Amino acid sequence: MLFATLATLLTFLLVPTLATPSVQVQQLIARIRAEDCYGAVHQAGMHSEAGYSAAAVALLYKCQKEIEAKGWSNNVYSVPSCVAAYTMQYPYIVGTTLACAHPETDFNRTSAPHLNFNIYAQIVGDCAWNQPEACPITQQNYIDFIYGQIQQTENPSWPSSVDQVITMFKYILTWTATGSTTPYHNFDDFLHYA
Repeated sequence: MLFATLATLLTFLLVPTLATPSVQVQQLIARIRAEDCYGAVHQAGMHSEAGYSAAAVALLYKCQKEIEAKGWSNNVYSVPSCVAAYTMQYPYIVGTTLACAHPETDFNRTSAPHLNFNIYAQIVGDCAWNQPEACPITQQNYIDFIYGQIQQTENPSWPSSVDQVITMFKYILTWTATGSTTPYHNFDDFLHYA
């Protein structure tokens, strides 16, 4: 809704040649971006089904540090903590927080490269390599991956119960509509578009 309104305003305010946006458009874009950044930072760790998770926030900040160490590469799905962070809260929150941390970059989760298959194999195990179609992520694979990533944060903050992690896995399953497991391509789509 917000972006549809923005598109309407941009169409109205841009010069007919679509050269440089007017000062009003530039100010509007800056204000909307600031509001998005404020909202993302203050919603970190939140999900309507799982509630607040300090573990998700810890994963988000570990992700941010690791992406920063890589020079703010848009290859976010090559960093295990980022994959974990994206799945433990609304992916929009993680993507917006990363984009807001360095607004001069062209960070966009939907145009990021696909999930690094080595990370997928880290989640599911050796069966990722032994089958023509990689084995899917099970609930236990997901739990082990999330807890493993939390263990690697500076000050591990554990979920209030494993039920919080299971709730997030069920959210992924609902979004991907793949039954009780989710294969590589559907999981990759979840990271990019959920």
